Amino acid sequence: MSKKTDDILRQFDVLQDAATEEQKEHSLREQAQARAKDPLHIHAGTAFDWEDMEAYQLELERLDREGPGLKK
Repeated sequence: MSKKTDDILRQFDVLQDAATEEQKEHSLREQAQARAKDPLHIHAGTAFDWEDMEAYQLELERLDREGPGLKK
């Protein structure tokens, strides 16, 4: 192959890689995996789940401040 053909094929491969990255970022599977990797921001659950989660977070904060023991 000539030098020019190799350059064109290389540019085409670069463009194809960029296109697959864009598709990859917008797929539902990729978005779900990204959400699963970051458990600090939960975007699901009922109101009761949220109340339980908030109570659990408050309990963890209390444990960090006071350590394990009986609630006062």
